Amino acid sequence: MINDQDTPRKMERVSRDQVETNERFYKIPKALFENEFYAEMKLETKMVYAILRDRFLLSIKNNWIDKNGDVYLIYKNSDLQTILSVGEKKVISLKKELADFGLLEEERQGLNKPNRLYVGNINADIEVIHRANPLGDKELLKRQFRNCQNDRSRTAKMTGQELSKRQSSETESSETNLSETETNSFDEDEVNANSKKAQQSFIAIGKIIQNNPELRNVVQGLIPDLLLNEPQQAEIVVRALERGYHFLITELEKGNSVLTLQKQLQGEVAIKQLLLNTGFKQVDYMRDHLIDISQYGKYFASGFDNRLKIAITTSQSVSGF
Repeated sequence: MINDQDTPRKMERVSRDQVETNERFYKIPKALFENEFYAEMKLETKMVYAILRDRFLLSIKNNWIDKNGDVYLIYKNSDLQTILSVGEKKVISLKKELADFGLLEEERQGLNKPNRLYVGNINADIEVIHRANPLGDKELLKRQFRNCQNDRSRTAKMTGQELSKRQSSETESSETNLSETETNSFDEDEVNANSKKAQQSFIAIGKIIQNNPELRNVVQGLIPDLLLNEPQQAEIVVRALERGYHFLITELEKGNSVLTLQKQLQGEVAIKQLLLNTGFKQVDYMRDHLIDISQYGKYFASGFDNRLKIAITTSQSVSGF
């Protein structure tokens, strides 16, 4: 005799209606939540990005592809208003934020024709903020981080040579104290290696500032404490500032409209001011999110590069320079 429990249960197959109703969903890239560059983007804006990306299949079906091979969308503001249940001003604001992050371009087609929308690719190369020792040592590491960055107002008035001299004297003092204590050969080698690396970083920073004197005030104003406490991390930051400086100079020579306007308004200090303002934004973000000081330079460089690119492609930098 066969019990009901032994009877194989008939599988319920998924119907077309179910696929077209229950199984439809929007895909939101994880990078919008995990990458620090998009951390300040509104949740609603991330949703708009997902909605627009979902229209790509329809664009392909309708052959909405321009002469350059780029796919565009036809999506009226009224349609977004309906799907989001918001007003037109809200939709315009959300689209503007997408544009500010380099994820949306709108191209007019002419009278009585809908605009073409071009959706940008997510920058997946930006790394997720690293959180070392997230529990037990969290407050200690935060304190260490703040000690390196909490004093913007004090400008460290040092040249590259002075930084190198100071590091040399600190190295001599460190070596003297080390000789008076009992250490094994492994510890001594490690300390000497770290001191040598620190001194090399000071020399490298001095050379960069010597070759780019315009960066002196930027470096001193942005990372005065980091220069003294974490020279190797400071070197990475200074190299990022150097790259950013030459990037802005090149863009200005190409006729970038944002930079050209700022130079007209502020004169020769415009480039330095943009470097400082962008650097401070990145430092502020990292102060709240980054815990492991050994990752400081790496994450500053990544975020700073991307913030600069956004700054010279949006009108935000004009008002918030």
